[in-house]
Amino acid sequence: MAHNRLTQLLDQYTSGYSLAQSFYTDPLIFEADWEHIWKKYWLFVGSTAEIPKPGNYFTYQAHHDSVIIIRGDQGEVHALYNTCRHRGSLVCLEERGHTSKLMCPYHQWVYNKDGSLFKARLMPGDFDKSAYGLHPVQVRVVEGLIFISLSSNPPDFDKVVQDFAPFVKPYKLDQAKVAYRKRYELRTNWKLIAENFRECYHCGPAHPEYCRAVIGANLTESAAQVLPERQQAWERKGLSVKGIDFENDSFHFAVRYPLRPGVESYSTNGKAVAIPMGDHTDFDAGVLGLVCYPNFWMDAVSDYVWTMRITATSASQCLVDLTWLVDSQAVEGQDYTIERLTDFWRITGEQDWKLCENNFKGIESSHYGPGPYAPVEADVAKFVDWYIDRLREGVSTAVAF
Repeated sequence: MAHNRLTQLLDQYTSGYSLAQSFYTDPLIFEADWEHIWKKYWLFVGSTAEIPKPGNYFTYQAHHDSVIIIRGDQGEVHALYNTCRHRGSLVCLEERGHTSKLMCPYHQWVYNKDGSLFKARLMPGDFDKSAYGLHPVQVRVVEGLIFISLSSNPPDFDKVVQDFAPFVKPYKLDQAKVAYRKRYELRTNWKLIAENFRECYHCGPAHPEYCRAVIGANLTESAAQVLPERQQAWERKGLSVKGIDFENDSFHFAVRYPLRPGVESYSTNGKAVAIPMGDHTDFDAGVLGLVCYPNFWMDAVSDYVWTMRITATSASQCLVDLTWLVDSQAVEGQDYTIERLTDFWRITGEQDWKLCENNFKGIESSHYGPGPYAPVEADVAKFVDWYIDRLREGVSTAVAF
């Protein structure tokens, strides 16, 4: 019945229009989202700056699965299901920490950082430890950005690495410092956040701070006249400028665009908020924007990197984790303050959270129906088409089996 209902909704979808109400509110659709998108594609979990030393770890809750992300003894990154191979208890109970070994708190089975079983107390002498390591999760690291997939056969990630690496490399994220984190629990569907961040139709009325910083954000002007000159200047600095757009069934995006003349950083007054980051020597790198569906957004200026991680928790709830990264040599209170570093995206983000929650409340109405996208919302339409195509692929594959 659920399968037939989903198939019917997919058949009724009209490209160029917003989704039917059920795609945002129905728990069955939420489960389909997880089955065919979140469990299949690559999920951003964090950066290597969050686990700078061997034994540093953090956990990520992906629907029913808890995953341990831990730095290995040689600096490598391991991703492991946080489920003891004895009787299934969580191994790591804290969201972040440091440990020399991973020990289950229930019966004290002990695992190495790579997930191999080190010790199983009171088990018989012929017990085969090699058969009971923690289950691995597929993990890829792109210049300090950590992605995992819960699928045994995820989409090819090599193109993402190839496209993202030149853009991210100058920031030296593996050597960066986590300056601040903030989590928001939002009452909205995860797709509404993705849609919101793919258009600036709303920016003029909703984001005065953003529009003061970015040419063209208010849609009354264009950066086209200054962009070629800025791209030449960035190329002379060795920065990547060729944008990466969505193609066919790809799932990532990269762009570099200019700030307004005289604006050095994403800040409330346009001035730099920290020292130049990584290989940057000035405050003239524009803005680097990266997206990887379904849950990763990143904006970077010369002096800091801001990452956004979305995690869908139900049809009507999601978590948004924001992280601000600065240069490893930046000293809080001297080279930056938390308030100045975070003000711009805290203000802009909270404006968006209110819009997305209001959007969800309106969609819950008995009189909601799909509406047409404006031409300036073309990237939203592309995202929604991508989403529908991924569900169609998932449904057709499930039927085949």
